[in-house]
Amino acid sequence: MIVHSIFNDVLGPIMCGPSSSHSAGCARIGLQTRLLFGREINKANIIFDENGSYPETYIGQGSNFGFTGGLLGFKTNNIQVKDAVEIARKLGKEIWFSKQKLSSRHPNEALINVYNENNEIELSVLTFSTGGGMFEIVELNGWPVFIDGSQEQIFICCLTKNTVQISEMLESLNVSIKKSEKNNMTLYSVSGFDEKTKNLLLTLDKQLNILWIKYAPVIMPVEMQQNPSALFFNAEGASKYSKNTGKATWEIAQDYEVSISRASKEVIWQLAEQTYDIMKQSTIPPDPTTTPLYGFLPYKAKEMMRMINNTNSIPSGVLNDAALAAIAVMENSCAHNIVVAAPTAGSSGVIPASIIIIGEKLSLPKDDIIKGLLVSGLIGSFISNNASFGAEVAACQAENGSASAMAAGGIVQLLGGNIEQAFQAASMALQNMLGLICDPVGGLTEIPCISRNVSSVTNAVLAANMVMWGFNPIIPLDETIHSMYDIGQKLPAAFRCTCQGGLCTTKTGQHLTEKLLIKREKL
Repeated sequence: MIVHSIFNDVLGPIMCGPSSSHSAGCARIGLQTRLLFGREINKANIIFDENGSYPETYIGQGSNFGFTGGLLGFKTNNIQVKDAVEIARKLGKEIWFSKQKLSSRHPNEALINVYNENNEIELSVLTFSTGGGMFEIVELNGWPVFIDGSQEQIFICCLTKNTVQISEMLESLNVSIKKSEKNNMTLYSVSGFDEKTKNLLLTLDKQLNILWIKYAPVIMPVEMQQNPSALFFNAEGASKYSKNTGKATWEIAQDYEVSISRASKEVIWQLAEQTYDIMKQSTIPPDPTTTPLYGFLPYKAKEMMRMINNTNSIPSGVLNDAALAAIAVMENSCAHNIVVAAPTAGSSGVIPASIIIIGEKLSLPKDDIIKGLLVSGLIGSFISNNASFGAEVAACQAENGSASAMAAGGIVQLLGGNIEQAFQAASMALQNMLGLICDPVGGLTEIPCISRNVSSVTNAVLAANMVMWGFNPIIPLDETIHSMYDIGQKLPAAFRCTCQGGLCTTKTGQHLTEKLLIKREKL
């Protein structure tokens, strides 16, 4: 069973908007592909599964500049990612997109073929962007592999008749080895090596009859342990751990991350502090007079912040400030500015608005707000471990629903609540959003994504308040998470980020989509 990191998979990636799965995940795939290739990429074809979500959304949600930026060597937090297509064109790179029938094992499935100087395909990888910026490379030159950027790996391919010497050499080293055979060839997947052993392995092609060697370095924020053994996997396990140790919920989040990664508590806190700083910056709305408009919805957060005290509206106190902050973050995401996808870019406004803005309105010190972020990340890890953040997999309930659950638990931490209350609030918030479909008009994270972020903030705050007042949602968090995933799997594909249902197919939605297509064709 795969365990997921708070900072690799939940509170991040730090990225250019608008989509964690369709732009940031693709950028990571592109970067890992470049590193596997081992040198500058001048020609590559990204092939989408014709039955997947990419063909309808790859421009609107930034897969085109995500893949291209990664192939150019840009990390997700590089502001140049959003201009990668034009940069590649100016550099004379030949990178193009097409579609065909692939395995259809995942909605976000793409095959990347990289060509060498002789115009031959030298590297071919089958990839999945699994949600929230996470990814998997599941085939390498036709061989089944598993690469997710969290561990160093070296892949050695040779003729089977030459394996005796190679096997003996590898077995003499203190490394983990997996061996596959087909068509008179053998592939060794090697991990768990130190720097000296890595350098030795990467030079084997000069000594033995090796067909090829590929190196996959760590590209995620936290390097995972070779065989991570988590202290717990879900909310029930965390509650038992809390009872046995007496630790606060935010401390338990740190212990969880230490148990599965190579990071210390100090490093984990530094990552949380960096996340706080970038989230706070993203709550400053973009300037509509200088910010390019990539979609159809004008940037309004800055104007709304001026209007809030000059118009008739229901007094909502801190909720108004949080709502405007959520809008600002989402507008920055739509403007392809830097945001933190927590857990996804389509829901990136929820955590900053719910925890940072509300924490500041409660006059809490920065450290206490960071503790709230850690609790939200812990809850997100349970969702990632047992379900998915991908709207293509489980619709918007997996994005904004998950974000709202995470935020509710984090708010309980801000209010001084205990672990039981945090998990109850998270469960209630997620229960309230079960069945929420994903139907981004025009493939953009504008309508209805921005307003759903605001609703998710409100839902999180009221769920936290209700629990602090003594209300019990009865259904445990773990069961609610499983229910969310089950519902998502049963929803038709039309309601899971394919732009084939919901608001996308309304008369206005179709009209806006047609206008966007015309706009893109002119670019």
